[in-house]
Amino acid sequence: MTIFEKITTAMTEHPTTIEPALCIRCKTPKSDCSLCADRCPVGAITLSGAGPEIGPDCLDCGVCYAVCPTGAFDRKRGGDEEIIAGMGERLAGKEICRISCLRGDAEADLLVHCLGRLTERLLLQPLHLNPLARLEIIQPLCKDCPMGGSIALFADLLTRVGHFYDLLGAGRERISITRIPLHPVRHNSTAGQNGSRREFLGAIRGKAMDMATAMSPEHARTGVPAPAVSERQENRKRAALLELLRSLVEKRELRPVRIPARESITAPLAVNSRCTACGACAAVCPAGALKLEKNSEIISLLFRADLCVNCGVCAGICRDGAVERHETVLLSRVLATDDVELFTASRQECQICRLDFIGQGVDGICPLCLDIHRRQQETIKNIFATPSREL
Repeated sequence: MTIFEKITTAMTEHPTTIEPALCIRCKTPKSDCSLCADRCPVGAITLSGAGPEIGPDCLDCGVCYAVCPTGAFDRKRGGDEEIIAGMGERLAGKEICRISCLRGDAEADLLVHCLGRLTERLLLQPLHLNPLARLEIIQPLCKDCPMGGSIALFADLLTRVGHFYDLLGAGRERISITRIPLHPVRHNSTAGQNGSRREFLGAIRGKAMDMATAMSPEHARTGVPAPAVSERQENRKRAALLELLRSLVEKRELRPVRIPARESITAPLAVNSRCTACGACAAVCPAGALKLEKNSEIISLLFRADLCVNCGVCAGICRDGAVERHETVLLSRVLATDDVELFTASRQECQICRLDFIGQGVDGICPLCLDIHRRQQETIKNIFATPSREL
């Protein structure tokens, strides 16, 4: 592949990829998750049963990547890895990390398209570079910005990051917000855009040229691209965040922080006695946090807190209301890698559907088949009980 071909690819190939197997909506119709479409500043994302689709109006801002809890969106370029790679040199020796957007303070240490593009990992990285670091978010008047719709979840993000700062003993008081007027977009920024498609494509061309210039001779000779998206159906964004948290834990003593479940990135799950071990919750879990295990005698439902993204699909799919979520959660559980047994019971096989079940059956018939039979009988009864109309 020639340098020209590499530049052309960088200009035309979409930097955001989608893994439908990780999308909550693709896993179950019970989910009404629409974060990516709701927060896209130009409405470039549409949702269907096949998952999200990115249209031609996309501005490459990366907000969809930032807000998706399951990591269904990934970035070939402009991802957290690329941003973090450039933070070390800029933050060397600094105790204050100043973050802003392209319509905010141009002198900030880190500029993103929009503050809605920030992730927990980006806001925790300064602690990794300097244990005494303070975080200053320089926020313009987002309500007056054409991309202002993508900022709606920013307050929730700061709340979650504040919890992590408390967990690590750094204290959320190290995070401050400075509000400033909305500035025009800096046209000399290779990442910026002001809503103009022409200016945005010009910025992409500039970025492509930078990429071509930075290519090593070996890449130019062999044409082997850098690794992009792993074929594994794994929440890479979540895995990278946990890796950072664990590295920070090695240098600090964890504090016992208990937070409301709605503000957590993992759910405090429990299963009550109504569970029938149907496995629906494990089947639709987009993060693989629930797992149904069985042997010749018992069936168990296991839970991994570090994988759970607190999407609530498991509780929504359970027809018997067996999956429950507690109101609070111990935040340190997000770092646990052990399987917690939520439920276990003796295993039986239904004589009709041949599926495993637990609980109260009748003559070896599972509760689901009994319920189907009951409904069929009621339908037949209603048909014959309804008087026929004379023609």
